[in-house]
Amino acid sequence: MMPDNQETGIPVWAFAAGAVAVIAAAFAAVWFMFPAPDTRHDLVAPSGSARIELGELCGDGGCNRVAILDVGGVRTGCPLALSGNRPLFGDVTAQWSADETSVVVAYTAADGSTGTLAIARADCTLTQ
Repeated sequence: MMPDNQETGIPVWAFAAGAVAVIAAAFAAVWFMFPAPDTRHDLVAPSGSARIELGELCGDGGCNRVAILDVGGVRTGCPLALSGNRPLFGDVTAQWSADETSVVVAYTAADGSTGTLAIARADCTLTQ
């Protein structure tokens, strides 16, 4: 009897189901390894030609806040000069200028503190 003609004892459907389960578990482990942002908001211009993604992720060492301008699929970062170790963007409203070259963001944190932030599209030049 030739070795490659012997039965393995494991049906093909059981092998396929086990392989799918192992791959799904690996993807789930990688997915949950990265934390979700504490807050995330999409600020879309009235014309729909541009949008700014505003988000923050806070940890023990402070908060990382990002604003990303997306115009026609081209994404660039906007500098944010906000410090602190707690999320600020709990509730956000955006007021775009008439020509949509800037937006004033009014935000309210979970603790009730408020503030405003002006983002000019011309300042959004960060590529990394």
